[in-house]
Amino acid sequence: MTVLMLFLTFCKFGLLCFGGGYMLIPLLTAEFVGAGKVLTPERFGNLISISQLTPGPVGINTATFVGYVSANFRGSLAATLGLVFPTLVLAGLAMKFIIKYREHPLMKGILYGARVGAAALVVYAVIIFLELSVVKGSWQSFRGLNDISYGGVLIMATAFILLKKFKWQTTWVIILSGVLGAIIIPLIG
Repeated sequence: MTVLMLFLTFCKFGLLCFGGGYMLIPLLTAEFVGAGKVLTPERFGNLISISQLTPGPVGINTATFVGYVSANFRGSLAATLGLVFPTLVLAGLAMKFIIKYREHPLMKGILYGARVGAAALVVYAVIIFLELSVVKGSWQSFRGLNDISYGGVLIMATAFILLKKFKWQTTWVIILSGVLGAIIIPLIG
């Protein structure tokens, strides 16, 4: 993929990613992950994990990495700028319009519909994460309990409890999950 194509592709993503970087996951998967594409599913899963550990928004970190894998430094610059460019241009214009007409029924409907669409993208991102971490293989080839990573389920349950019940900071949960993965996955898969 050329640098210009990376910029334009990530501009398109920047236009579509209402609600944050996790909305980007399904778009990236469709465009860059799979046979004959830039990233394998395993490498994409690793990328998302690394994006969580590094400072900055997951969307920017992911765009930078995908751009680098595609076309080195110029690719990372093009992808990153492409992702933020639509926001910089449209946010200023949109905010004036949204503030002015926020009580109009049509605007309320548009904003509600965008939230529902963004929620669907988050659910889809969760399914992708589950496939990358808890299901061995893919949902299409899932045959039952033998295709579940019990280590992955244990780590996910532990992380959920630490976040929900004990209110741990996400950074510590991710670090602990990595440590647990290094210990548990070789033992029980």
